[in-house]
Amino acid sequence: MAGPTPSVSERSRSVSFPLPLRLFVTRAAAVLLALLLAAVPSRADIGTAETTAEEDAEFAKAADLLEAGQRSEAEAALQALRSRAGRPAWDARVALLLAADDVRRKDYAAAALRLETPATAIGLEPYRDLFRAQALELAGHPEEAIAAAKSAATFPGPFAYRVEAATLLARLLEDAKRLREAADALAAIAVSAPSPADAGPIAIARIRLGLALRDPAIVREASRTLLLDAPTLDAARGTPAWARSAAAEAERTLNPAERGRRGSALVAAGDARRGVRLLLADRPSAWPENERNRNLLALARGELALKKPKEAEAAAARIPDDGSLESAEARLLRCDIVLVRLRRKGAPPPVPGDPRFAPAARALEALEAPAVPASVRAAAAGRLVRLLAEEEDFDAAVAHARILAEAAPGTTEGFEPLWLGAWKRYLAGDYAGARARFETLATLYEDYSRGRRLAYWRARCLATEGRRDEATALFAELVAAHPPDIYARFARARVPASSEPAEPLPPLGDPSTQTAAFTRVDELVRLRRFEEAAAEARRLPPSRGRELRLAQADFALGRFSVAALEIKRAIPELGTAQEGRVPEAWRRIYYPIEEGGFLAARAREFGVDAAVLRGLVRQESVFDAHVKSHAGAVGLMQLMPSTARGLSRAVLHKPYRGGAFLYDPGTNAALGAAYFKRLLGEFDGSTILALAAYNGGPGRVARIARENPRLSEDELFESIPVYETRDYVRRVLLYAESYRELYP
Repeated sequence: MAGPTPSVSERSRSVSFPLPLRLFVTRAAAVLLALLLAAVPSRADIGTAETTAEEDAEFAKAADLLEAGQRSEAEAALQALRSRAGRPAWDARVALLLAADDVRRKDYAAAALRLETPATAIGLEPYRDLFRAQALELAGHPEEAIAAAKSAATFPGPFAYRVEAATLLARLLEDAKRLREAADALAAIAVSAPSPADAGPIAIARIRLGLALRDPAIVREASRTLLLDAPTLDAARGTPAWARSAAAEAERTLNPAERGRRGSALVAAGDARRGVRLLLADRPSAWPENERNRNLLALARGELALKKPKEAEAAAARIPDDGSLESAEARLLRCDIVLVRLRRKGAPPPVPGDPRFAPAARALEALEAPAVPASVRAAAAGRLVRLLAEEEDFDAAVAHARILAEAAPGTTEGFEPLWLGAWKRYLAGDYAGARARFETLATLYEDYSRGRRLAYWRARCLATEGRRDEATALFAELVAAHPPDIYARFARARVPASSEPAEPLPPLGDPSTQTAAFTRVDELVRLRRFEEAAAEARRLPPSRGRELRLAQADFALGRFSVAALEIKRAIPELGTAQEGRVPEAWRRIYYPIEEGGFLAARAREFGVDAAVLRGLVRQESVFDAHVKSHAGAVGLMQLMPSTARGLSRAVLHKPYRGGAFLYDPGTNAALGAAYFKRLLGEFDGSTILALAAYNGGPGRVARIARENPRLSEDELFESIPVYETRDYVRRVLLYAESYRELYP
């Protein structure tokens, strides 16, 4: 059998039972967390183990005392709560909370004893068994730990941490020299079809045990699982050499169908080189007929990723036009290859009625037929919108945009090229024509933020056309936004002081979802078991309630960017000028803030707006000081090393010391604030242009300003050719207003 038997030192000895709780949250985030923990579950959305607001507030306060090291005060508060509540649910909660603190204090025996209290009343019985097994192991009672781990691993109902329980059980059995039982425990959990993220580590552990047992059947089966269910893990840097060797040996035994599946999975996972190699190893006729089209499409995509467009086009052409999704996607891929070839660097741009693009346009139009799958129909329509907009055929592009809107309701695809067609009319002085186009786009795209953009420029056209009353009414509606976005900012200067402000939108109701389906997640959040809460939430069907709970847990764990995406999915109004309708506690998850106010201090030091500086950090890194972009920008404010090098001596009075230098939040904030201040100076104090320069480069923005001296600030902003830069400025300014309101 390939590879040596691994030693004990190669095994992971990590313990998932919480050691001292390290929530990488800011001071303001900690206040929010306490608010959510105390208030949200008390709204009767816990299900079977109901609580009152007062009970939750007392429990949250006791948890704070424990984290602050005030054990005796916490115990007294919890005992009073148990006595007054008089319900088994509170006995279970108190036991679990105090047991976690026992472990933080390294009193493992006390934790294990305390965890003998049943947790059935709050739906956490398998977690109680798992935590007890971990505590018993740490207390030096391996046989009892094995029994508790087995109880958790074989819990009859749903349990998100079942893999962790089975892995712990296998390790305890292995330590007890019961290798065959350990292998059986891992085999049992592997059969239950864990997620790909779990399948790989379990397979590697099984390979290790198979090698130790000298059982080639276990090694072979686990290696095949690794190859087919976790296709990229066999080549990962952290995968042990013996597991790689076993996987390589197993790969030679795959049949054509398995090679095709693995090759397709590798291409989908981004490993095009290995995926294409496997897909080219057999003739398509050797694959199962129902997998042939999928594998050919994967081959085409893999060849394209390897920058081999001719080979990609040839592979896509081999897929028969049989009405399948793969067939339609292959036709779309071939169109894309042709369009990329026609738009290659140095080629002339499309012109009205351009014959070079006509064959591709006809092929795309064929993909708009009702029989074509909706995803491909929408994609084809989007490409035609862009192509016809480039050819300046606005009406034809709009016709395809209608097909796109029907195939993909709510899409924003195609908006920008159509917007550009309307904007060119505006710049040419055809205000009535531009307004007609803005109004057409408003009927096609329902997105709230784009609707405000269109409304502002409709109002500007109306004002220029002499229809001032209509224009003023539109400007007043835009000014009423809460928080004000860039179009409220522009409109404010155009609303007479005497005009009546428009009525603000009514506040949203509390978005919390009241259902027993979230009982276990809510109990884990209450107990501040955030990793476990997130795991339980992720196994639930998609819903607003699921996303809200994921956002709570990830925010508490300091995963701010993930939490922001989750809360945005739950509450789409966030990040828009409707955001003021959202309850403040949920808004704060979308807007983390720095510890100790050091950004505000840097803003004062360099004379910039603290809210704008925070908005910049929110946009650039979502307060992750260790993030690095593909382009090489580093840290909180995503500074390029070349920019930082030039600023370091002037601002910090010390030389630049390499990339790690920029991961320090204070250093990064100081250099970023100084750079932004410099940009404000270069653009005569215009926050809009300085932000555009921060994102798109000062040279490009300066050139646009120099070439358009007669344009007003709003017109100059819309004339920035890169959509991403305009969107960046809009976001930062909106975020700044939210920070101004939420953290005054």
